[in-house]
Amino acid sequence: MVSSASVTGTSHNRSGLPCQDSSSYSIADEVLIAAVADGAGSAAMSDVGSALAAETSVRTAERLLQECHDHSPHPTHETCLKRVVTGAVECARRDLQQESQRRGVDVRDLATTLLLAVHTRDILAAAQIGDGAMVVSDGSGAYATFITPQRGEYANQTNFLTSPDAMSKLDVRVECVNGVGDRLAMFTDGLQNLVLRASDDSPHAPFFNPVFTWLGSQTISSDDTDRKLAAFLESPRVTSRADDDLTLLLAALRE
Repeated sequence: MVSSASVTGTSHNRSGLPCQDSSSYSIADEVLIAAVADGAGSAAMSDVGSALAAETSVRTAERLLQECHDHSPHPTHETCLKRVVTGAVECARRDLQQESQRRGVDVRDLATTLLLAVHTRDILAAAQIGDGAMVVSDGSGAYATFITPQRGEYANQTNFLTSPDAMSKLDVRVECVNGVGDRLAMFTDGLQNLVLRASDDSPHAPFFNPVFTWLGSQTISSDDTDRKLAAFLESPRVTSRADDDLTLLLAALRE
């Protein structure tokens, strides 16, 4: 079961700005590929950039994973998956550069973060440029932060996929999860202060327990499920504590 939603933050509504967050995912042959992206608030077309980065990285990871299946006796080995997520991020970066040229704008106008994950049920691979994070659990109520937010030298500074040195800032983690990652949550920085403890980026279980319980009660992944998740993100219990754009992607893989 997978559900994802991106909603416009209350601060963006007041300013007349669009939602600059995006997410994308695919699931086939028991492999989940998922991405979330957060467009830079100061970039004129970052909503376009985040959507392109999320969609391109998922689509490219699908293709690269298939190539691994075609040419490797162990297609979901850690080394293969590292190549898959790194290559998908590189392709998303190239697509942003090409899109900026097509539109005749500076690539910085499409600035966005990107967090990409490939989960094969036994191995979890993730690649990240920028803030946002990923939390995993085995369903017992114990949670761990698999990818923590990247933070710049100064407050509110982060890395973007469009930066000249972006690939040198890429964080990649590939681990054999053996059931520990049966539940997975990916989110942009609008939710960070709500769901991660500021002292050590550890997950706040009282947030994750009810949302995964809700996800487990859904029968199929659907547009209706995504709308319900969006309604939760737009509810006062969330927006009273978070006014930025919000994206949350939830996956329960062995329900």
